[in-house]
Amino acid sequence: MKRSVKENVWRSAQTGHFQTWVTYAKQGKAASPEREKVWKAILQEVEKTAPVREGERVLDIGCGLDTVLDFLDGVCGFTLDSLAAKLAELGLSPRARHSAGLFERLPFGDGVFDRVFLMNVLDHVRNPSAGLAEIRRVLVPGGVLVLSVDTFKGLKYFERRAQKWWARVRGARTKHPWVFSVEDVKRLLRGNGFETGEGVHVPGTKDRRTLFVARRS
Repeated sequence: MKRSVKENVWRSAQTGHFQTWVTYAKQGKAASPEREKVWKAILQEVEKTAPVREGERVLDIGCGLDTVLDFLDGVCGFTLDSLAAKLAELGLSPRARHSAGLFERLPFGDGVFDRVFLMNVLDHVRNPSAGLAEIRRVLVPGGVLVLSVDTFKGLKYFERRAQKWWARVRGARTKHPWVFSVEDVKRLLRGNGFETGEGVHVPGTKDRRTLFVARRS
């Protein structure tokens, strides 16, 4: 697997992401009962192995207008998004402090967060491994990473990889430069200093979406 995608591919993807959030805001999805239902199902799964404690410092990376922090009480919440300046015009959550920055170069000190959420972001970034290493750096020892990402298996996995390669060759926009299997994600996590389980599917999320709860080793 390549370590990083080209900057022009990533910047093209960013344009697509912003357009997605514009539509999200226009449709009023932030107030959707379905959104609350899905987030609560995800948090219920997280509670099984890594309960959220009052007073935790929590960072949500790449969340755009849809942050888990809207559904977490008693924590000190932060978000980071490369599009934060533009997203502010659309209405960022009042329940967090927002920063602009890159996944691969987090603008925070070492060991300042108890928990990081990385929800449906890993397949959008320039360099997944570099970003996971940064997350480990900003987490306290034993800190929790909650990660979800679309995963594929069998023939579908190889078909999707071929499609992404062909899109890059043609110069076409793709909002998801990376294609992962469950094993790919586990290798990335363990290779960057995390202990993780097998990953689970949370009812109510996309069929191909897998949730991992990992700890900084």
